Amino acid sequence: MISKLKLNHYSSVKKLPDNRSMLNVGCGSRTCPTWNNMDFSPIIFFVRHPIVTTFFKKINLLSEDRVERINSIDPDIVNHDLSKGVPWDDNVFDVIYHSHFLEHLDRYSAKYFLNECYRCLKKGGILRVVIPDLNTLITNYNSTYCSLTEGDETAISQHESSVYELFYQMVDSQLSGPQQQGGFVGKIESILRGNTIRGGEAHLWMYDQYTLKSLLLEIGFKSTEVLAYNESNIFNWNSFGLDMNEDGSIYKENSLYMEVFK
Repeated sequence: MISKLKLNHYSSVKKLPDNRSMLNVGCGSRTCPTWNNMDFSPIIFFVRHPIVTTFFKKINLLSEDRVERINSIDPDIVNHDLSKGVPWDDNVFDVIYHSHFLEHLDRYSAKYFLNECYRCLKKGGILRVVIPDLNTLITNYNSTYCSLTEGDETAISQHESSVYELFYQMVDSQLSGPQQQGGFVGKIESILRGNTIRGGEAHLWMYDQYTLKSLLLEIGFKSTEVLAYNESNIFNWNSFGLDMNEDGSIYKENSLYMEVFK
């Protein structure tokens, strides 16, 4: 649960050439170098200390994939625990964006966090929220359920996948990183990082377009709009590459994209 604590606010804010200030919250390794990127992840330690990264790679404690991911992160990323709020003053940003972050907060914490986003946005600023779409996940489940035929292993496998997508991040206790790493390194990482709740991977609530809209309007936002991954009221949105891959394809399947104005 997020607690309301007094913050030491950052005074420096990156700006685009057109003077817009943009904030990417809970960004993980998906950053944009012209934005203000913020996360609270162990991986940021390696971004800050490339010599340590090189050493860990040499002794096989970091895989090639992880080193590549570390090297892709904005070196100016802000390391901050969002349980302490958003560490900027009021009315600072033209745009705030977060993707697949809100569902990792309980309902009370989500409300407090969105209030923080509202506070930090300029009047007329845009908040873009991307979350797993509960309606899409349930629709996929119903579709695969209705397609089941006795003995059809393909249909059964597809249905099991739809059940997995709906529930796994709600109930899985093991972090994905250590599972992928495996072996001795995976065990050490599990000890250091803990379970999915401590590591921030667990889904603590889910939303569809109606419940998300209701929450955002309650905060004070207006003009809610559901968009596609490559649509936005944010000028030149697709150039930032946050919701799409380099080839223009969608980055996160089964997502809901909603924008609101302050």
